[in-house]
Amino acid sequence: MEKIAFLIHMVLRKTILFIVAGFLCLGTFNAPAYEEPQNPNVNTGDYFRPDYGHTLVSSHRSGKGAAPENTLMAIKSNLIYAETDSAIIEIDVQLTKDKQVVLYHSLYLDEKSDSAEYFGRKKVTVFEKTYAELRNLNMGENFKVGDTYPYRGLRGDDIPDDIRITLLRDVFDCIETEAPGTFRYIIEVKYPHPWAPKIVDGIHDMIEEYDMADRVIVASYWPDVSSYIDNHYRGEMLRSANPFEIVDFYGCYARNDDLSNEDFKYVALQMPYYWKDGKLLVGNLGKASFIDYAHKYGLSVQYWTIDKPEDAKYLASAGADLLMTNHPERIRAALYPADAGQSAVS
Repeated sequence: MEKIAFLIHMVLRKTILFIVAGFLCLGTFNAPAYEEPQNPNVNTGDYFRPDYGHTLVSSHRSGKGAAPENTLMAIKSNLIYAETDSAIIEIDVQLTKDKQVVLYHSLYLDEKSDSAEYFGRKKVTVFEKTYAELRNLNMGENFKVGDTYPYRGLRGDDIPDDIRITLLRDVFDCIETEAPGTFRYIIEVKYPHPWAPKIVDGIHDMIEEYDMADRVIVASYWPDVSSYIDNHYRGEMLRSANPFEIVDFYGCYARNDDLSNEDFKYVALQMPYYWKDGKLLVGNLGKASFIDYAHKYGLSVQYWTIDKPEDAKYLASAGADLLMTNHPERIRAALYPADAGQSAVS
């Protein structure tokens, strides 16, 4: 029954993404003309809505450009940003068979680890194995640096602990010990019911334990995850908009609807922004007028995955609040060059 429900949700997810991409790509095959922001953030006091000119930079998948993604090694690579506006970590979480919340992005473990070799078959998922079983995997097996794979072939006791599967609790234990109260987190719940409620409950418990409700945004593609948060933890947990909500909000922007009386259940819009083969795939989402419209209603506007300096500069100039990137050092250098200093816009 769980597998059937999961397959239905997977079809729903692909349908949602197709609708969102199709809706937002219409008329966006040219770069948007530069617009001067009309409603820039000033003194919001919000961890995720910085003053204009100080666009935040978040590591994506915990810092996949620096170390194997969603591992403790990648998490630790962020400590160098503890005193900067890049003290933000985006991670992906799933649930093991024995109900442990762990870091992993993709559906199948083959993509990043030696799972097929260890378990003797392909397409093994996180939720069909226990945490103890998953700890035997090398999560850096396919991590590439240039033309080399520095962790490939490590097995058994030779696998460093910080490139094994990582508990969400280990992330907080590490970061909140080394840099207490400093970092902000974006946590994406990767899959829906029946796993999501237990994941969200676990996130909530840790948010309370570490007293960081205003420093964590929970994200998900799945509307049932949004609903669960709203029904059980509204006022106790921040979340971002799901794809349906983003499409609805975009429609309001296009019509210039007055949303002054809207009771927003989300605090952030997290969206893609891509150039590919000279085409801007979802450029309407990156317009200054769209960002202004969101700021008017107190929403944080965040984009992924921004690895090109030119994209980062444009979005920062348009007033974007946060950019998720695989290469935070590269994007920080583009937005905050040492010889220019203070402005995120160059």
